[in-house]
Amino acid sequence: MFKKLTVLVLIGVLFSACNSTVPVSEDYTESGNVEAAPRSAPFSKGVNFSAWFESHSAESIPFTRYTEQDFIDAKSLGADVIRLPVRMHSMTGGAPGYILEPLFLRFLDTAVDWAEKHQLYIIIDNHSFDPIQATSDNIDQILIPVWEQIARRYRNRSSLVIYEILNEPHGISDARWGEIQGKTIEAIRRIDRNRLIIVGGTDYNSIGKLNAIPNYNDSNLIYTFHFYDPYLFTHQGETWGGAPTLSTLENLPFPYNFRRMPRIPNNLRGTWVEGSLNYSYPKDANPAALRATLDKVVAFSKERNVPVFCGEFGVYMIQSPKEDRIIWYEIVAAALDRRNISRTSWDYYGGFGLFNGERGSFNHDLNTGVARALGFTPPPQIPRTEQPLNSGFYIYNDFPNAQFVNTGHWGQNVVFSLYDTSRPSGEYSIRWSNASQYDVFYFEFDLSKRDFRTLVNNNYYLEFKARAASPVDFAVRFVNIESSSSIPWRMQYNIDSATLTPDGNWHTIRIPLNQMSDIGAWLNATQQWVVSRGEFTWQHVFRLEFVAEQRALPETIWFDDIRLGN
Repeated sequence: MFKKLTVLVLIGVLFSACNSTVPVSEDYTESGNVEAAPRSAPFSKGVNFSAWFESHSAESIPFTRYTEQDFIDAKSLGADVIRLPVRMHSMTGGAPGYILEPLFLRFLDTAVDWAEKHQLYIIIDNHSFDPIQATSDNIDQILIPVWEQIARRYRNRSSLVIYEILNEPHGISDARWGEIQGKTIEAIRRIDRNRLIIVGGTDYNSIGKLNAIPNYNDSNLIYTFHFYDPYLFTHQGETWGGAPTLSTLENLPFPYNFRRMPRIPNNLRGTWVEGSLNYSYPKDANPAALRATLDKVVAFSKERNVPVFCGEFGVYMIQSPKEDRIIWYEIVAAALDRRNISRTSWDYYGGFGLFNGERGSFNHDLNTGVARALGFTPPPQIPRTEQPLNSGFYIYNDFPNAQFVNTGHWGQNVVFSLYDTSRPSGEYSIRWSNASQYDVFYFEFDLSKRDFRTLVNNNYYLEFKARAASPVDFAVRFVNIESSSSIPWRMQYNIDSATLTPDGNWHTIRIPLNQMSDIGAWLNATQQWVVSRGEFTWQHVFRLEFVAEQRALPETIWFDDIRLGN
């Protein structure tokens, strides 16, 4: 997910914006009559189930990141729709046929089954986009065959299933994108005549491009846009955007408050960010400005007589003031509702999510202030009591353990599969190959499963099965969390050919937790190594990592049945 940065700001406009700032009171309720969109989508409000089907291959989908219980929980909050971002083009076998992988379709079928079972609309959002690279003028070569396959597979499903053609097209002309989107609609309609289809404009589905969308001759369309105004507030702390990133920007208030404005970080001085903070932010960070922008959506809806949908909106939680984030949600959600604009916030789990961290327990860790601001009804939260683990559990056994862990990997050219069919037992194993030095795959532990002290004292071990056909060297380590108050210390054990015999057979490896070595820490925030101080703590184990520490690993290694045992 990525939102467009506006990088060119005219000085005269900036000064005019500063001079036209309208003070806001502490009562942010919108008064008076409001024009509303004349037509409604069949759903009202929901969330994005992000980082689920956004992998670069079907075999790396972390399918257990969400379970049926998440659909049940979202429904209990009051959601009636789930937007499901899918990196659909990565789920194919490539040119020329772009055939969707059976494993991907198996997983997608299950998600659709859960949505239908619990009477939730599910938007299959084609999230195949690169935030930096422009949308190709030839994207129709893959877009159309992929949607033809989806349409054939789901044409007999209930009306709860909705298609969204492409997330945030950008860097492509309005005319060319309008033509491609029209051809895709026609291709779907040849197969599925009545399904609701969501269409959007260029410039990352911006409001300003709604009017550039052709007036397609199809009455079963919903027109979408994304809303992250003001960008500097909603994205302060982000690390993924274009230069300069906003990673050093924090505690920027909303609405604008001169007394609370933070010092501009050194790396942002002399950039467009400094200009915006000094001149346009007082106007941009005003509830009236947000509502006026959404009024443009209503005007479009009335002119075309079409339903409109805000597919994404939200505030990155990491460095934004907590109370201001809630205020923003209250203002935006209420404004959308009053204007008859359906919505799905970005996201459920994640940095923009509904929990106090990027992931958590529905009954322990919900951010009830954010949930209520979004019009949801959260359950009472049970205070979390941190208890040391007193028994072991599987981390991976065909699938990552959904109850305890989340998984991922990184590496530009690495080949990684969570679902390889070469296994010692069960259905799947993990396959890892072509790893550059320091590439890693990992499992993150649930908040309730991070205290390993009792396990260490009771001589527990990390056990897994592995096989390799040639000599390998890699490290296995537990890592503490990195934060402003915590250093990501590492407790590590090195694996070589003496530990894993390179004979192509499966071997069981046991690593006693109390025999691992505290080796130090790498600080991502400052990009520096910290030598060991003997401060690793088994009380707050954040992650288990398998890493190509010593060298690149072009070899293939398989793993299965990863568990903590005694």
